[in-house]
Amino acid sequence: MEPDDAKAVIENILFVADSPLPTAKIVTVFGGEMTAEEVTSVLGDLAEEYEERSLRIVEVAEGWRMQTRPEYAPWIATFFKMEKGQKLSRASLEVLAIVAYRQPITRTEMEEIRGVDCGGVLRGLIDKGLVKTMGRRRAPGKPMMYGTTSKFLEFFGLARLSDLPTLDEFRAELGDAIEKLEAAQANAEQAQPGLPFDTDDTADDEIAEDESADSENIDEHQAEEGGSEYLTEDDESPLEDQPSEGGTDEEHIHVEDATEDAVEENVEDDTVTEQVSLNESKVENDQDPR
Repeated sequence: MEPDDAKAVIENILFVADSPLPTAKIVTVFGGEMTAEEVTSVLGDLAEEYEERSLRIVEVAEGWRMQTRPEYAPWIATFFKMEKGQKLSRASLEVLAIVAYRQPITRTEMEEIRGVDCGGVLRGLIDKGLVKTMGRRRAPGKPMMYGTTSKFLEFFGLARLSDLPTLDEFRAELGDAIEKLEAAQANAEQAQPGLPFDTDDTADDEIAEDESADSENIDEHQAEEGGSEYLTEDDESPLEDQPSEGGTDEEHIHVEDATEDAVEENVEDDTVTEQVSLNESKVENDQDPR
């Protein structure tokens, strides 16, 4: 087949196709009249010609597609009565990025990276056709593995997974924002591990000064009311040096001896008195004639 005829056929096929066409599928359309190298060459020529047109032919999702240009998106959206295109939530983008860069990956591994449950978000991505199951891993429990679909590549305008931006490209795109964030996190961890921010030492000093002032005010108040129940270093008479109210130990001994002597004298007096009373009673009995 002539190159110009092949170009027209491929152009019409791309126009009616509702999804990106792989090169091998286009080759089958010609029934062996053209090789894969020839079809790829024709597609390259068409892509160059459409660079100057309102439409364009691009390689996306491991295939070729005729599509509109981004600058005409507002008018096309108005035509389809759509104000905005399809959007993904932040959680969906996080899970989708993890799957794209780590596929095939299990749900448990996703949750270890994110730190939260990914079940609901993962089901939503599967329903949108952006994520698919890729069999089970040979591990205990045989967990299901997940990966991205061709619609994912089509949605983000990628020809293949190798076109995903690398970390160095992210750094170049974002500039110094990532470096500043990493430096701030490193400083916070060095200042006090486990806390995202440094503590305020000035506030701690002010609290300590307030507590000291309150303690001094309490001591002065107790001194005005008659003294504190606690002895201070300035007290002139410690408790161990003060004499007891009853005198010294020798005085206590003399008092105890005197008390014992008085008790003995009282006992002897009582005994003599009782003896005299008995004698008198006996004499009276002897004199009684009865």
